[in-house]
Amino acid sequence: MKRKFIQNILKYLTKLILWRYKPLIIGVTGSVGKTSTKEAIYTVLKNKFKVERNVFNLNTEIGMPLTIIKGKDAKRNIFLWFYNFFHALWLFIFKTKKYPEILVLEMSEDAPGMIKYLANLARPKIGVITTIGDPPVHLEYYKNINQLIEEISYLPQNLTLNDTMILNADNALVLGFKDKTVAKVFSYGFSEYSDIKVTDYKLINVDDLKNIGMIFRLEASGSFVPVKIEGVFGKAQIYALAAAAAVGLSLDMNLVEISEAMLDYKVVKGRTRFIPGIKNTWILDDSYNACPDSVRAALDILKEIPANRKIVVLGDMKELGVNSKQAHMEIGRNIADIAEVFIAVGEEMIFAKEIIDNEYSGVETFWFEDSKQAKKFVKEMIKKGDIVLIKGSLAMEMEKITEYIKA
Repeated sequence: MKRKFIQNILKYLTKLILWRYKPLIIGVTGSVGKTSTKEAIYTVLKNKFKVERNVFNLNTEIGMPLTIIKGKDAKRNIFLWFYNFFHALWLFIFKTKKYPEILVLEMSEDAPGMIKYLANLARPKIGVITTIGDPPVHLEYYKNINQLIEEISYLPQNLTLNDTMILNADNALVLGFKDKTVAKVFSYGFSEYSDIKVTDYKLINVDDLKNIGMIFRLEASGSFVPVKIEGVFGKAQIYALAAAAAVGLSLDMNLVEISEAMLDYKVVKGRTRFIPGIKNTWILDDSYNACPDSVRAALDILKEIPANRKIVVLGDMKELGVNSKQAHMEIGRNIADIAEVFIAVGEEMIFAKEIIDNEYSGVETFWFEDSKQAKKFVKEMIKKGDIVLIKGSLAMEMEKITEYIKA
């Protein structure tokens, strides 16, 4: 079935379902951290509200409406598409009490016009913007960063006086959106000027990676709560949880309720988790995707963990446009400050290897065309006591390396 035809049908059915059930829509966008933030918001809200969120990559003009109509990811299956259409009509005609009162919807910005379309369709009452990277991912689809910022700005511009806009206070580009909306604005982050402020952040159990976690304190309106979570760590996850706290507060939850709900938060597969590897090694699996900001965040974690050797296996960071070569070179410099061994995967990541070879000593470097070639080498060369960071953009299939060397 033609994509445009499906999109138009889904648009019509989505409007029917939203009119019928009137759920509160929370829209989440940004160039980094959307999925983790969406999952954190869902976790914080799920014990108090009837809430659902889009799963996997259902965050586009096709995927987001499928979430709203409670459909299935049909891809090219014509029979599933007919199921989706009739299921949506059934939901419209026979109103059910099981339909969620809140929908947390991740909104992709990977094409011009996407946020405008999704925001106009779903009409969020709460908007969340996570961060805009340096340089931002998906930039290759835009003329320049200003066009990307303009696209993301459709979310705050779509909100009304009675709505809420939640912004990352530590990202200047994101915080600038406060001037693009008439909605109430709440900010979150480590900045002392944040409405929801994170302080006293620290990794715990770094010598026992089975139980590694973090502690931090959340402060808002003169109140604070300490939070201790095992199995979740890193500033990327802190930001996701802080954004979720802001959403919870905007829905009249208190900090105690929010902090207790956070204990159920689980990191999405392929994102920032330690996995036992072969030969008594550890894998820092962050293989789901990569951009400069998320790579630096993973390297910051690796820096704090003791190990015999720190090995970075990094695939190309895609969709960076004209900034790609420079971004890969800068990441090479970041890697050289932390790792003893660097294994570059892909045509773009060779720039990171060249920088290390030319400007640094004491770091062994290797290059492979793809993850299939790299995984065999990684398996052979790792030794007891090593920690291996595995990361790269989706197209690089770095998860194959994780699967190949995990215990």
